[in-house]
Amino acid sequence: METSYSYTTVSVDADGTSLISVSLYPDGRMSMTCPTDGNRAQFSISHAQARVTIAPTNPTAPTAADVATARRLAELFGRYVAEVERLHALNSASTRRDSAA
Repeated sequence: METSYSYTTVSVDADGTSLISVSLYPDGRMSMTCPTDGNRAQFSISHAQARVTIAPTNPTAPTAADVATARRLAELFGRYVAEVERLHALNSASTRRDSAA
């Protein structure tokens, strides 16, 4: 059985440079919201104790650059969906072959 989880890592180099990484490996308990009836643009993901919000620098007055960034995110999320679907189909076909043998 696979287990979902989320974690955050923080690395600090000797010169003080830091890197923060958040990884989400979600299940059906992940919450995603993208309200469209208010006066601000934002997308939020919550899973376990991890929270991620994506929004323009000024969520109530996005710029043309913000629109371009949002379109790029949509393109990459579309690729992610296609890749998950492809791998799911590949693994499902493999599982069916293994159970038929």
